[in-house]
Amino acid sequence: MKTFIKIFHILLLTVMLLPGALAQETQVYHKNFIGFTLSELPFMDFRLSYERRISPTHGFKLELGYKPAYTSMTDATNIDLGQTPTAWCYRNTANWYYVSVGYRYYFNHRKTFYVSPELFYKGLSADHIIYSYGVVNSDWSENAYEIRTMHADIAGLNLLIGHRSRIRFSDSFNAGFDIYTGITLREKFIHTTIYGSTIVGHYHDSGVGIVAIPYYDTPDDTHTNSLMLFLQFGVVLFFSWK
Repeated sequence: MKTFIKIFHILLLTVMLLPGALAQETQVYHKNFIGFTLSELPFMDFRLSYERRISPTHGFKLELGYKPAYTSMTDATNIDLGQTPTAWCYRNTANWYYVSVGYRYYFNHRKTFYVSPELFYKGLSADHIIYSYGVVNSDWSENAYEIRTMHADIAGLNLLIGHRSRIRFSDSFNAGFDIYTGITLREKFIHTTIYGSTIVGHYHDSGVGIVAIPYYDTPDDTHTNSLMLFLQFGVVLFFSWK
């Protein structure tokens, strides 16, 4: 718990101190803000937000996000579900969409620092061909293969504090960075369906060759849920106008 608090304090100080060198603080209040979340791009998560400031102190934000499916493998073999997989492969395609709505309260004199509660929902779907490697003894190994799909419904609450630093182009148009940190409380509901699995044994010097994964007559369904609390940190490139 102490480590959790220390990390939160470091992120909070970063949000409060770092933007000072970037901003040109002037008493110019814009009503419309479009943002692109830069900190999610390494995860191929594309997020676009719009904020409407109804006054210098109060604003409402809508954010939409989407991550397209991708393929992650340990070799160059092309595998699709339903086809015969080659050994030494792992495939995971996942995509999700994200939506959040939030309120922002700007509390300092120049109306650049804010606190923001947000409600969000994230829907995630993925399919897998999973390969695991197990050594039984010095001569014999057993490889396990499994075909499954997964869908997750994730909902929760973000409690954020942030700072918006402007790069002023004119009184009517600005750009800049929105840096925030905070706490996220979310619950995840997961539905997993296993369509088939097999275990293949082989001698170490013989290899596995081609493996066919048989399908079950009745897929195996499981349902789980989990509640998580964690820290988050983000950077948004924004453009604003009156």
